[in-house]
Parts: sequence; C-alpha cells; structure tokens
Amino acid sequence: MNTEWREDLGPLFQPETIAFIGASKSISKWGNIILSNILIGEFKGVVHPINPKEEWILGLKVHRSVLDIEGPVDLAMIVTPAKLAPDILKDCAKKGVKSAIVVPGGFSEEGEAGAALEKELARVAEAAGIRLVGPNTMGIFSGKKSLYALMPPVRPKPGPVAFVAQSGNLGTQLMSIGQEHEIGFSGFAASGNEAVLHCEDYLRYFGEDPDTKVVMAYIEGLDNGRSFIDIAKKVSREKPLVVFKGGITAAGMKAASSHTGALAGSEEIFNAAFRQTGAIRAANPKQMLDLAWALSELPLPRTNRVGVLTWGGGWGVVTADCCEKAGLEVAPLSKKTIEKIDKLLPPYWSRGNPIDLVGTLDRHNHIACLEALIADENVDSAIVLGVVGGATLITAQMETMQGAPAAVTAFVEAFEQMDRMIEEKMLELIDKYNKPIIGVALYESYRPYKTGKGRMIVLQEPHKAVNVLEQMFKYRQYLESIGVER
Repeated sequence: MNTEWREDLGPLFQPETIAFIGASKSISKWGNIILSNILIGEFKGVVHPINPKEEWILGLKVHRSVLDIEGPVDLAMIVTPAKLAPDILKDCAKKGVKSAIVVPGGFSEEGEAGAALEKELARVAEAAGIRLVGPNTMGIFSGKKSLYALMPPVRPKPGPVAFVAQSGNLGTQLMSIGQEHEIGFSGFAASGNEAVLHCEDYLRYFGEDPDTKVVMAYIEGLDNGRSFIDIAKKVSREKPLVVFKGGITAAGMKAASSHTGALAGSEEIFNAAFRQTGAIRAANPKQMLDLAWALSELPLPRTNRVGVLTWGGGWGVVTADCCEKAGLEVAPLSKKTIEKIDKLLPPYWSRGNPIDLVGTLDRHNHIACLEALIADENVDSAIVLGVVGGATLITAQMETMQGAPAAVTAFVEAFEQMDRMIEEKMLELIDKYNKPIIGVALYESYRPYKTGKGRMIVLQEPHKAVNVLEQMFKYRQYLESIGVER
C-alpha cells in the first residue's frame, strides 16, 4: 500500500476548506465551542458546518452531509459521537477529503469494543489516504492559516515553535502558558490515540517546515521506536528537538495507558533513544517551554564557558554553584576585561566572574559591564541577574496606594524605560558578538518588553537560565559530533 501521503501533512495544517461535521447550536457542546474557536481565530479559509437537522449555525449555512459540499474539502473535523465516526469517514473518503480530525473519545482507551471501532476508523482512513488525527484528540493549531481547531479557547500567536503532544490537555495548557509569555507557535497537534498519524509523522512534517525553528514533543509512548529514532535524527540535524517524556514510573505508565492506550516503554530505552538522536530532554513541561523559547531566539554557545553579571553578590554565588553542578565553567576574566570594569565600578567590586555590580544604580554602567563581559574571549555565554525587572515590584506596590504621588509615578516610568533600554542593548550585544545572553528578573510576574529587535529571553530563576545554557551547549556538542556546523 502506498503510504507517501502520510509524509505530506499540508492538507491538515494548511487547509483551504474545512468540513465541520457535528456542528451544533448549543454553546455547551463541542460542536459549537470548537467551531467558535475556529471562527474567532479568523481562519484563513472556508468552513462548512455539517448537521442534518439545522440550516444555520453561527451565521454559516449548514450542509446535511460532507457529500453536499461543492468543490474539494481539505480537512474534515468530526465531533460526533464515536460510534458514528467510521461511517462519516467513509463519506469523507467518497468526497476525496484529504485529512480528518476525530475529536471524541470512546475508542481504544475504553477497552475491546472501542479498540475495534478505532481499528475500523484506521482501516477506512488508510485505504483512502486520509491523514487522520486522533481519535480522542483536542485538535490542532496552524499559525500559517490562523487555524485554532482546538477544544479550549487557547490563542497562541504565530511563531517559530512547533509542538506535538500525546496529551491534548497538557499540550493546550502549555500553549496557554506560552501564550502568556508571548512564545509563538508555528503548529500544534494533539495526537490522541494515534490510529493513523503517529508522533513521528508530525515530527517529520515540523522538521521540514521552513516556518519552524524548534520542535517540541510531549511523549508518553511509541509504537514504532525505530521510526521515531530515524525521524528524530533527521530533525535534530536541522533544528533543535526538545522532548519531555511522561510515564517514567509504574504509576505514570499506568496513567498513560488509561487515557490514550499508549505503550509507555522503559526509561532506559527512551534515554538511549534521546541520546542517539540528539533530542534535548526537558526535566519538566515548563522547562520544555523555556528551552524552546531560548533555542528559537538565541545562538548556540560555542563552549561551556559562562559569564555571570549580578546586581547583588548572593545570587552570583548561587548561579556559580548551579553552573558548576551543570558542567558549565564560570570562566576567569581576562586582564583586559578586569581593567575595563575597574573604570566602571567602585574599587571594591568582585574583580572576577561573577561580576558583582555591588548595588550600583547606574544602568548605563550595567550595560558597559555586560559588554566587557560578553566581549571577553574567555566567555561564550552570559547570565544577567536582577538587572532587569526592577520596576515590577514597585508597580505592584503602587497598585495598593490611593493616588501615588507624581514623583513616584515618574520614578517608576523612568525605571521601566531603563528596563526597555537594557533589554534592547542586550539584544544588540547578542547580535554583535553572536553569543547567547539570558536575563533573570527574580520576579515571577516580570515579562520582557517588546523592542525594535524583538524580546529578550528573561527567566525568573538562576537555575532555569543555567539549565537552558547547559542543554544548548550539549546540543552544540551533538551537532559537532555528527559533523554539522551551526
């Protein structure tokens, strides 16, 4: 059987026409909620609702069947009860529909009867060459087509990160967190039970997608480990692949099997597979986002030598400890760098790495010290602690005041302007020296500003910045080991 159609997911992620089967007028049903998400998201295409009992839904003319639609249909989204899905998919096959998303559960995750239903669904799809997502899925997102075919009202902005998740709940929640931090996504797929399309099929597509710089994957289990390894190797040669593996304990494996029917496999096997493919393993879901964000925006460090700039000494000590534990070298400063900083800071500064700014308030000197640090030939990356985010705490405190004095308001505005200036200067230094710089704000509520050059990578804790640089350097080492220059 010809299976080349599995490798072209364009009709799924770049459809021109969608048949929405199971559309509903009831705001409490997925047939209304998901259709609303698609319409609110301003999908760049045409949507045809399907419901044999209605004439109009959400202002759109309704068809009785997919067979009644004039012209080609690229994608069918099926939100009917599970038992109806195989016959609906047969109509889709007759119509020549190229891809389909089967949202409802009630398949292999629910025992033998559901597994038989899923097998029939897969048989119909594979015979017709229909690229089938699910069943038991929360849907997909496509940045290029502004397609929010999702159960929850998540609205990530388009961007360079693609994501495939074997848990729709976890996947959409992570995209929501990414949305809050303004991390942009090129595409997302909740792979569900993977009756036809599997995790590695999405990885292949995103790996070849020119709009994607980094690929994320949440994996619980794999049916075809060899296929995953082969595809992950290809992806990692071209762009970073960041993976978080769920189901690493007996309890986790049991939970994974119960909600998607996945075979979780052993921790040792997955560790070996990730090492072999160059996949970057995240320790937790939020760390996966941090890694993807940094890898999509920053150059890779050339070596493990790190410079640390801190507004106060204690955080510098903590960060130095984290670096050493992670195998990163807190590099000695050159004599030339020390002489430069001697002219910028009081004589009692640390005179070494980490550079302690000893509480000085001259923000222009902060940037001058950072440039001296990142320009040092012994330093190939930098972590900047507490230099940005100073206005955040003051702003929060002002919100509790009844009419803040004009002088206080002016002070906060000046602080915010300096934060913007510093972030813009950091971005300029990254471009100038082609070395990664990560800010640490030390305030959970801080969000980096948008500047003319984009947004600075600013995390909330030193160990998060250290982990990101550690994994970026290990990825550099992997690329060098296979002869790829980046």
